[in-house]
Amino acid sequence: MMLLEAVSPDFLLAFLRGFSLNLGASVLALMIGLPLAFVTALGILSSARTVSRLFRTYNRLLHALPVFVVLFFLSGLLPNGGTWLGPISEIRPLVLLVLGNIPYVAAYGADQFVAMFRHLRNGDRRAALLVIPSCGRALQMVISTSCLGAAIGVPEAMSVVIFTAEQMADEAARLMFFVVVGLLFVVAQRICVTPFVILHRVADRRALSAEVTADAAR
Repeated sequence: MMLLEAVSPDFLLAFLRGFSLNLGASVLALMIGLPLAFVTALGILSSARTVSRLFRTYNRLLHALPVFVVLFFLSGLLPNGGTWLGPISEIRPLVLLVLGNIPYVAAYGADQFVAMFRHLRNGDRRAALLVIPSCGRALQMVISTSCLGAAIGVPEAMSVVIFTAEQMADEAARLMFFVVVGLLFVVAQRICVTPFVILHRVADRRALSAEVTADAAR
């Protein structure tokens, strides 16, 4: 199989179907992890020292957990054929992929929310709005780490890439194939992050306008 044969419309369609799983799992991880991060940030900033220390320790623990370690720990904790997952046991690999990324989202998100609250306390609303692109970066990172799903049977984009690459006998063509797919993956990630960039620009302009109006009123 040559490079042009590999990067065919059929491959691109399969890649996009797989990437939709990467994106879906990443969005679910953010939807679960960010609320946990918000609560953790509130705990870290608590005026009660005991509570603050407890949440800081908890957040450090989350930071120390690599995604692949959590993922394979959960694979052992929730084996195939287990009843723990109930009706969603049929999509076990995808569930594990989502759960495996939540600790990262919770830890990273807590850091960003702590920074946001501190900026708000200092009256710097525009700096506080940087939490928006930070959430976009979190999504981009989780999309990347969701490629680990290939190791546990999730038919995501990297699974499609690996399968296609195995059909290529020529090493030079295979190398070029990975370069092309890498660029494709980067472009797809950037498209997914674009809404966060636009939202931040709009919110930042409004915050700047409000500051200018307030200064003029003084």
